[in-house]
Amino acid sequence: MTTIDISKLTPEEKKALSEKLKNDRKAAKQQKEQDLKTFKELSADYVEKHIDSLIHHHEITGMLIEKLWNDYRAIRELKSTIYGVKINSQDSHTSTLEDGSASITVGYNVTIGFDGTESAGVEKIKDFLKSLSTDEANVKKLSAAVNTFLKPNAKTGMLNPAKIIELSKLKSEFNDERFDEGLEIIMNAQQRRQNSMYVSGWKFIEIDGKPKKLEFRFTI
Repeated sequence: MTTIDISKLTPEEKKALSEKLKNDRKAAKQQKEQDLKTFKELSADYVEKHIDSLIHHHEITGMLIEKLWNDYRAIRELKSTIYGVKINSQDSHTSTLEDGSASITVGYNVTIGFDGTESAGVEKIKDFLKSLSTDEANVKKLSAAVNTFLKPNAKTGMLNPAKIIELSKLKSEFNDERFDEGLEIIMNAQQRRQNSMYVSGWKFIEIDGKPKKLEFRFTI
């Protein structure tokens, strides 16, 4: 790459160089605008090419899941009679072949929120932690650990249900009434909502003489 010493250029050469740089910037801007236009056109073509087949696939999947749920209705009722299970209390139901070669699960995706009373449980647990030790350093460490479990989601302001389950594993280790009460308040504050339906499962199939577990999951 040749380096140009501008100080050695004549006024005419400087003017020509300035004009060239101006044209280069203009060409680069035009190319960027053309690339953006091409990108938008290709994106639109991509959507138009595939959207109808995806909509059709969604409709077929929806009908399939609805049929699977309807076909399982008699099994659910018999299951309720045999095991004394409340049909509506379960989020999913699984049927598996005895040899374990195939399985189908029908269920609802569940969203877990809180009713606002969980804050009382959080305070009980924090108060319990403060009483664990007079060692300030240890209290800070314990509080930092538990605050990780009891940290609300920045967007929703809700606790993380998965973290609460992890926290509940400490119940037997702490073995304290205050901790148990706080945890119980949080658990009771949970609100489970069934939303979209899904079907999942697996089947062992043979590929090149070897069994392979083929798994699937469809949601509507």
